[in-house]
Amino acid sequence: MAVKTIWPIDHTCGHHADRDLSDRPADRRAGFAEWLARQECTDCWRASNEGDEQDKAAWLKAKRAEEQTASEAWSEQYRMPPLEGTERAVPWGVRCRHQILINAYTALATEGFSVKFCVLGR
Repeated sequence: MAVKTIWPIDHTCGHHADRDLSDRPADRRAGFAEWLARQECTDCWRASNEGDEQDKAAWLKAKRAEEQTASEAWSEQYRMPPLEGTERAVPWGVRCRHQILINAYTALATEGFSVKFCVLGR
């Protein structure tokens, strides 16, 4: 007896699809087919989530701008040396330096490592 690999799926949106589930373990195909039946089909899901990607991109752009402003202010406050590089690399480097040093200081302060331990690795 052959193991079933093509499963008929009736989605909640009303569309029907025959899905090849051969990439899933045989003992999990029925459960996955049931889960798929409780979801919208791929086309309907994409149509309903199309605006979300634009919202995510705008949110990410605003978040990066906020992080960049905080990183630059921090660099000025603590008189960090200027970085050299391309137009894209310098802002990224400033942000990374800020995040790394803030996280390292937080770990140092909360976990109580001594400076000798951090520098010498002892």
